[in-house]
Amino acid sequence: GFITKQTITQKELMIQPNPPRFLREDDEIYFTAKVSNLSDDSLSGSATLQLFDAFTMQPVDELFENSDNIKSFKMNKGMSEGLSWRLKIPVGKVEAVVYRVLAKSDEFSDGEENALPILTNRMLLTETLPLPVNGNQTKSFVLDKLKNNNSTTLQNYNLTLEFTANPAWYAIQAL
Repeated sequence: GFITKQTITQKELMIQPNPPRFLREDDEIYFTAKVSNLSDDSLSGSATLQLFDAFTMQPVDELFENSDNIKSFKMNKGMSEGLSWRLKIPVGKVEAVVYRVLAKSDEFSDGEENALPILTNRMLLTETLPLPVNGNQTKSFVLDKLKNNNSTTLQNYNLTLEFTANPAWYAIQAL
């Protein structure tokens, strides 16, 4: 015997977001999505983009200037429509964001949710300075790069002082 069956894995109304792989602080982007009408009739409705802090799940739409987050659509049978939302990525407020896109009509709905990391424009830089001191000796050191820094964007993160009686061991351990 022989049996043939078919399965269709689609919904009458579908929304497919096109998110970037990551967001970068202080960027302005257009988050886009495609709404598709796969029903037998014309559809009209609205699509919404919601943003949440990935760690607390608190809404952060205001931080991203996502005030116009509801877009309306009207499509004939078998048609698709592109939608976009303008977002301004905040600096230093959120490390990752969860987006949720929802499309609703009178009869159908669809949605998708996922997380996006937010990358900083900053780079952690480590500077070292040897401070040689012998036996019973006393010395004063001035950290010139730290003291005489005129940068308007520098943010000091950590200051660590390490002491070792035999610094050659660090070189041997590194091997």
